[in-house]
Amino acid sequence: MGKTAQETGEIRRFDEANVARLGLISIQERIPADYTSWTIELNLDGRRAKLSCVAVAEHGGVPHGLDNDVSLALITLYQEAGSPEDGAVVTSAYRILSVIGWDTSGHYYAALRDSLDRLTAATFTASEAWRTGSKWSTVKFRFIDGLEYTSESDKLNLGGSSVLRIKLAKVITDSIRGKHIKPLDLEFLTSLDRPQTRALYRLLDAQRHAVEGQEVAQFRTNIVEWAEACKIMDKTPTRVRRTLEGAHAELVERGYLAAVDYQGRGPSQEVIYTFARQPAIPEEAIEVATRLLRYKVARQMAHTLLSSLGVARVRERLEKFEAMLTAGYAPRNQAGFLVDVIRDEEGKYADPEGFVSASRRKETEAARRKRLEAQAKLEERKQQEAEAEWDSLDAKGRTNKALRMLSVLFGKRLPTRYYSGLADAFERGLLSPRELTEAAIKARAEMALEHFAQDLMRRLDESLGMGMT
Repeated sequence: MGKTAQETGEIRRFDEANVARLGLISIQERIPADYTSWTIELNLDGRRAKLSCVAVAEHGGVPHGLDNDVSLALITLYQEAGSPEDGAVVTSAYRILSVIGWDTSGHYYAALRDSLDRLTAATFTASEAWRTGSKWSTVKFRFIDGLEYTSESDKLNLGGSSVLRIKLAKVITDSIRGKHIKPLDLEFLTSLDRPQTRALYRLLDAQRHAVEGQEVAQFRTNIVEWAEACKIMDKTPTRVRRTLEGAHAELVERGYLAAVDYQGRGPSQEVIYTFARQPAIPEEAIEVATRLLRYKVARQMAHTLLSSLGVARVRERLEKFEAMLTAGYAPRNQAGFLVDVIRDEEGKYADPEGFVSASRRKETEAARRKRLEAQAKLEERKQQEAEAEWDSLDAKGRTNKALRMLSVLFGKRLPTRYYSGLADAFERGLLSPRELTEAAIKARAEMALEHFAQDLMRRLDESLGMGMT
C-alpha cells in the first residue's frame, strides 16, 4: 500500500475525485469560440461511460485552459469554508486569484470573470460516469449553480475588492461532503508555469491515485482516448503528441514524471506515463520545500537538498537567495541559481548589503554571550578580590580605604570637612566603611550620586552636628 497524505505530511489539500478524473475542462489553452460542445466515451475501471458538455459561444465556448485553475480554486475554497451544506462560497476575487497563484494586479480579473461565466453557462452530463460511494450514476449539472458578485465599475468588471457568492453544483458538494476526494499537492500545481501543464497534472494525478489510499507507478492509455480525456480538439496522434509536448517536458523537468513513452503507431499507439517516486517530506521541512517549489526547483532536488544539507541550512541559503533578488540580481535560471547558492561551499556569493544570515546572527549572538559571560566572570573576580581585601584589613585600614575611595567617588560633591566626620562615624560604629562605600558605588552606577551625597551630609549633620556655624 502507498503512503497516505497524512503519513507523508506533504499533501494537505484535496480535489473532488470525479471532477479530477473526468477532466471536465479542456486542457487546451485556446479554442475557437464556436467550439461549444463535445461528447466522449470513456473507460472507467473497465466499464464504458459517456461524458458531454454543451456551452455557448457568447462566453468563449466550452470551459478550457485557465478555467481548470478556477474550478480547482472554488473546490479548495469550498473545503476551506468547512464544506457548507448549501454549497455556497463567499470570497473575494483577490482570494480566488491568490489560491491558484495568478497575478493579482492585472488582467487576470477579467480572465476570472470570463472563466466564471463559462463555468456557469456550460452544462455537463455524465452518463453512468459519476461515482457516489461504490455506485455509478448519471448526473447533469453546471459547475457553478449560482453566481453573485459586487463590481468596481458600471461595466460589471471584477476587481481586487469584489465580493463573490458562488454556489457550486450539488453533485460536486455532495461528493466532497461524502469524502469522495483525492489528495492534491496544490503548492506544486500552482508552481507549474503553463495552464496546460497544470490541467494535465490534475488529470494525471487523478489516474495516479486511481485506487483510494494507493498510488500507481505507471499509467498507460490509447493516445486517441487520452486526447478525448484531455478534451483536445484535433485527435490526430501526431497533433496530440505535439499538443502535449510542452506539458510533458515541464512535468518531467519538475520531477513529477520519470518518463513519457509512446508504443505503437497511428491511432492504436499508447502513451505511457511513468510517475517519479515522490519523496516524503518531513513536517518541519514542508514550508521550506514549498518555497523551493515556487522557484521551480524539482521536487526530487528539493528533497535531496533538505535531506543532505538539513532544513536550517537550506532555509538560510534560500533567505540569502531571496535577498539577492530583492537587491536586483536577476538570474536567467532562478531554480538552477538557487540550487547553486544552497550548495555553495566556497563562498562564491557575497551576502547582499543589509542581509545577515542566520548563521552569522547565531555567531554574533554566541560572541556577545561569550563577552557577557567573560565580563560577568571578571566582575565576579573583582568582587571577590575586593571582599578579600576588606576582610584582610583591621578597623583603621577599612576606615582609610573607605575614605580614599569615597573621596574619589564624591569629588567636590562632599566638602572636605565631612571626611573627618565620616572617620569619626566609622570609628564609633555609626556607619560601616564597606557598606557605605559599596552603596556609593551603586549610586554612581544609577546616576544618583548627587542625591546620595546630599543625604549623607544631612545624616552627618544630624548625628554629629557638622552643620555650618
